[in-house]
Amino acid sequence: MIVILQELKQRTEKSMGRYFNFVLLFFLISCSPTNIKLVDDYYIYSPDDYYATHYLKCKLSSNHDPVIDSVRVVYWNDSTIIIGREGRKYNWWVIKASGEKLKCCNNDSVIGPVSEHFVKAYKANIKYSKLIFN
Repeated sequence: MIVILQELKQRTEKSMGRYFNFVLLFFLISCSPTNIKLVDDYYIYSPDDYYATHYLKCKLSSNHDPVIDSVRVVYWNDSTIIIGREGRKYNWWVIKASGEKLKCCNNDSVIGPVSEHFVKAYKANIKYSKLIFN
């Protein structure tokens, strides 16, 4: 009788473990990333009800912080974000820190639209992280 009870307990523990793993997997799959943090509170957001494409926005959003949609490529470091947008030749934007590092609501400089040639010269000899969207 004790052996039967022990076996029943083991089976119950196994099925509870499987059930827990299934529920955990379901929640992990259903949670897709909606934003990617770049620097401070600057994020790239996935398409949603507001924009049909990826877009850059400061999470805190003051009147001076940019919102740039149609993001195709992003280069960034602590002091600069460079956005390549879908479309025309002069479709690059540069966000440059007003101090040493980028900070939302800090009147960072927004330069653009500029050419790809301008961006290549601007990026020369400076290291950036890179992210490309299809």
